[in-house]
Amino acid sequence: MSDIPSVAVDNSTGPNAGKLYVAMYAYKGGRMQVQVASSTNGGTTWGAPKLVATAGATGDQFLPWVNVSKAGQVGVTWLDRRNDAANLKYEAFAAFSTDGGATYPENVKLSEAQSDPNDDGFGGGFMGDYTGNGWAGHTLYMSYMDTRNGSVSQDWIAGSKR
Repeated sequence: MSDIPSVAVDNSTGPNAGKLYVAMYAYKGGRMQVQVASSTNGGTTWGAPKLVATAGATGDQFLPWVNVSKAGQVGVTWLDRRNDAANLKYEAFAAFSTDGGATYPENVKLSEAQSDPNDDGFGGGFMGDYTGNGWAGHTLYMSYMDTRNGSVSQDWIAGSKR
């Protein structure tokens, strides 16, 4: 699994204006876990990464993306296998921070169905890494690969209003 980090800057006029965020995953405890680190000095130094998934999430988490709203709210999206005991099928999730990335108190499931990476249209050889997110007003939208049709990976959009 590629670990492609995502970087965002707080361009708001709030208390965290100018703060940088980077989302990535780390392999800890036998699984991939999405985390976000932040910097208040232009990236010269970085704080300790914060996990974004709730404590009970036990499956792999991967392909994270981070973005900051005009109001300064941090939104992180990723693919997550927490609801599949076999740790294979994934769903899209999001977490939000209103305290400059110090905490991510809840996770929101964005997808309506699980996706199986083996149904990617390439015989399980390439599910893609086409994730991202963006704010439109108070809603964070995520794009991700969805294989619910059982034969090919398709781009899918989901969102959560905050």
